[in-house]
Amino acid sequence: MTVTHRMIPMLATALLCASCAVERGGAYRDAAAPMGVTTRFDAARFAGSWMLWESFGPAAPGSFVFEERNGVLQISGPAALDLAGDYRNGAPGEFVAKAPNGETLVVMWVDEDFETAAIGTVSGSFGAILDRDGFVPPDRAQAARDIMEFYGWDVRTLERTVL
Repeated sequence: MTVTHRMIPMLATALLCASCAVERGGAYRDAAAPMGVTTRFDAARFAGSWMLWESFGPAAPGSFVFEERNGVLQISGPAALDLAGDYRNGAPGEFVAKAPNGETLVVMWVDEDFETAAIGTVSGSFGAILDRDGFVPPDRAQAARDIMEFYGWDVRTLERTVL
């Protein structure tokens, strides 16, 4: 195949995208970007069941359940997969897995009514937009994506898990 001058920009873009994937080490976020916790986090309002709306990479559709028992946060539900288990509280909105080498899960954003949230691991191995009833209005979906992008997530790779 002969490379023409018209193909050079496409090849450069493909190489750049490939290098980004290698730099991220399989993660969906740039680990050099800062990661923050929402200032409006409230454990009592956040507790309960959330539907997985969009996520990075393959995910099981369904719910995440956040329950606090005796000072331990338990994450369960069909969508939780590798994140299911016991966590200790870090800063408000930050949960550190009790298992060795466990992930730190952060609530980056939640809307005023605690209906939609953006969560993710500090490592960037998992990130998602959650919603109480499984339907995210466009303005809240955009707000969640904007905050995730600000914290270094590649929101172009979000995949819808709820139809």
